[in-house]
Amino acid sequence: MNTENINNTPNQAESNVEDPTNDISTQTNSQKDMRLLQETKLLRDTLDLLWNKSLEQRKICEDLQHENEYLQDYINNLMSSSNVLEK
Repeated sequence: MNTENINNTPNQAESNVEDPTNDISTQTNSQKDMRLLQETKLLRDTLDLLWNKSLEQRKICEDLQHENEYLQDYINNLMSSSNVLEK
């Protein structure tokens, strides 16, 4: 009976021992996941900033286009009312 306990003890001890390579692999995967998560967040934030900047620029462009049309109409009206071309 003692022989059986001695024979079983190393097997039980071996099964209870954690594999250090498994811990390293888990840490490495965890670090990779954290790095990918940070990189993803950075890219998402950058995309959000670019989108907002694009919307601002589009608005400015539309405002300038309307202003340009207004000025063209104004100049055309001045030209036609004053008959500058006839002089």
